[in-house]
Amino acid sequence: MVWIGDAGGDRLHVHSFARSGGRKRPIIRAAGTADRLLATGSWRIASEGVSILAFLTDAELNAIRVTRMILHVVGNREQPFEPQPEVPVGDEELFFRSRIIAEAADGVHQFTRHSRVRPILEQVARGEIDFERGGQELAELFRIEHPVQSTSGAFFVFELDVADATARIYALVKYDYREAVELAQAQGRNVLRTIVQAFVKEKRAVQKFCIVRVRNGSAEPVVSASDRMHEAPDLTDYFERYLGVERNRSTEELSQRLGRAIRDAAEAVRAHLPVPVPTAIVRAKQALQARNTVTNDDVVDALLHAADRPADEATRAQIETTARRCLRSNGLQDVEFRPDPATLQVRPRQVVRTAEDVRLEFPAEQLGNSVTRQDIDGRTVFTVTTNQLLEDGTVRQRIR
Repeated sequence: MVWIGDAGGDRLHVHSFARSGGRKRPIIRAAGTADRLLATGSWRIASEGVSILAFLTDAELNAIRVTRMILHVVGNREQPFEPQPEVPVGDEELFFRSRIIAEAADGVHQFTRHSRVRPILEQVARGEIDFERGGQELAELFRIEHPVQSTSGAFFVFELDVADATARIYALVKYDYREAVELAQAQGRNVLRTIVQAFVKEKRAVQKFCIVRVRNGSAEPVVSASDRMHEAPDLTDYFERYLGVERNRSTEELSQRLGRAIRDAAEAVRAHLPVPVPTAIVRAKQALQARNTVTNDDVVDALLHAADRPADEATRAQIETTARRCLRSNGLQDVEFRPDPATLQVRPRQVVRTAEDVRLEFPAEQLGNSVTRQDIDGRTVFTVTTNQLLEDGTVRQRIR
């Protein structure tokens, strides 16, 4: 996850940290004027040109701005729903833009044909209803689904411009903060500044999030959605029901992609590994086994562990950059989930002994990679491909 905050004057400091468990391990840092960083994407890892972001394209990132917003208080069932007017974005644009960007991970959910949110967003994008009315309808639907026992909060609908006449981005956010709710009822717009100030203290206050891209008046099926009240990447029942979405990638598929990403990253940084690649993969998997859920930062940390945490900063940066690139190429950018146990299991070494008294021993992970097996006409052929022979000699005969 990327956090953009603690601006000093017109300087904005950018950090990367894990979503889960309250851990904040700064990994990527950049500083500069807020507009320059956001407009140019200067928080990318320069050596590889890899964007930290996932759902948003680079072109969208370079141009994205919050242009419209509307806010409703949700949670008090004793009072009737009161439609609120659109709120001018004003000075809070950068704050909300950065939070939306930070939450926009690779999508693992898609709209169902029963979604009530999707057609409203499409009507707004096509101009069939204005933004204010659409935001009010979305907020009322959310209030209907919002359980009585859930925390009260502020429900936002944002429209974002990406300098593309064919596309609009919409973000739906529930912000849990009781004091802000009380101020919203008493002081109106002052709640925005209160939320901005409170968010610096409590960054987990965004409890529910969904970002949708509407192109040529039709919402794209895949959305980026998250819910801090449920184990990632799943959503609470009521939020899933409200959005009208379902998982479009199973845990099994995500787990397979995670295994590929770890293997790809280890292969790519083999020059920086103090052990053979198969051993490094085993180390990385063992480091991840104790995690309830696995984040991108966890994978980076596991690969650094596999490399014996090199002291050289450039080497650490290259390992991290490579790991994040491999995660992104496998569709796991900023996706947090609990992998299938089999994904992180360490397979035992495999031993083959032939009738000719030839013995092969190798890590089982290498079968199909550096070691291949073919069964042809009743004969078995093993092929071993290596970049370097570490031992090539004879075995001392034992004297009996």
